[in-house]
Amino acid sequence: MASTSDNSLNPDPPLVKIKVRLQPDDAPGFDAEWLWAEPVGESRFLLRNVPFFAYGLSYGDSVSATLEDSILVFDKILDRGGHSTYRIYSKVEREDPRIIQLLGVLGNSHCDLERANNKLIGLDVLPEADADTVYQALEEAEAAGYISFDEGHCGHPLNPK
Repeated sequence: MASTSDNSLNPDPPLVKIKVRLQPDDAPGFDAEWLWAEPVGESRFLLRNVPFFAYGLSYGDSVSATLEDSILVFDKILDRGGHSTYRIYSKVEREDPRIIQLLGVLGNSHCDLERANNKLIGLDVLPEADADTVYQALEEAEAAGYISFDEGHCGHPLNPK
């Protein structure tokens, strides 16, 4: 993929793609994930989509990237945006009423969703969300057996139990 912006999806603000190298066990078959980012300064970018495979990153994080062979490559996190990232792996079809209900609950809980395919959904937990309520909904769905999930990054403060 090219590192220049493809503004056909998001004409304002202009976005660029940043390559994030993956660890071998992060995503079988992939050596990198490409994330949309908004340029906000010299070598500084705000992530503008939910990472599906890269761990430790969330939507809204400020990152630096360096140009390598005409490709922007993730360097480090500069500031956190206050979002958390989860991946939902559906064990049933996306049209299953349990999935539809779960996604509705998450959407009403200040979460944004990005679908990679019929089985993988990226979950962006917005800063204003009650992360404990979101996590509980995911745990209940996993215990019921129709999803599994993992945490890509927790950007919310943890509440002691």
